[in-house]
Amino acid sequence: MRHVAFICGTSLLLSAIVLAQAQGLADAPTSASEAAVHSYGRDAKDCLAWTDGCVNCIRQQSGADFNCSNIGIACQPKAIACTNHAAEPAK
Repeated sequence: MRHVAFICGTSLLLSAIVLAQAQGLADAPTSASEAAVHSYGRDAKDCLAWTDGCVNCIRQQSGADFNCSNIGIACQPKAIACTNHAAEPAK
């Protein structure tokens, strides 16, 4: 009976570790393309929408947080380009 309890306890512990790692990885970009697109968004604060042809990102206002789509299957990323710049304030 102790062996069964040990196996069940070990299984629960390993499951908790795997779940914690999976949740941590869900927040991180999963490919080099996504990492580059996210980096572009952090650097180009005045860009409201940008893409590499695979991942599309958008933000509501200049300097705000942004959201990006998932990369498509077998997509070949191109150079990242800003598709919508924030309007400059009138002088």
